[in-house]
Amino acid sequence: MTTRFPATHAALLGIVFATSGFILWSSVSASSSLNNLVVAVPVAAVLGILVLLVITGTIRKPVDESAKTGVWGDLFLLAGFAAFCFALTHIGFDVATFVFVWAGVVMSGGRGLWQPPLYAALFTVLLVKGFGSLFPYPMLTLVL
Repeated sequence: MTTRFPATHAALLGIVFATSGFILWSSVSASSSLNNLVVAVPVAAVLGILVLLVITGTIRKPVDESAKTGVWGDLFLLAGFAAFCFALTHIGFDVATFVFVWAGVVMSGGRGLWQPPLYAALFTVLLVKGFGSLFPYPMLTLVL
């Protein structure tokens, strides 16, 4: 069984891990009060756990030699993310997130008529309400 861990993935994970570590170190150095660390510590911990899970999952997964990598799929995903970023400020955080998550679930192989929009709706409500309670500035929303 052969495994593959591309250098670009390792570099991206290293950047994510180093950036979250730097932000955590910077916030602890600035002030160790609970109000300062209420967001930084959980986010850094979750990012560290996710990086470790991605690394172990990638290393343990065998390489599929028959899979051809194409640049068009990557460009399509990048264009979708660019449209999502544009829609955040023009349509609203809630509707843009709902459409983006729904499209992502369908593109990832989500089946059924009601599961993808239900998952997208639950994710959107939790994300918008969670960010709204954590950050004091208003977000542009259309529905919520």
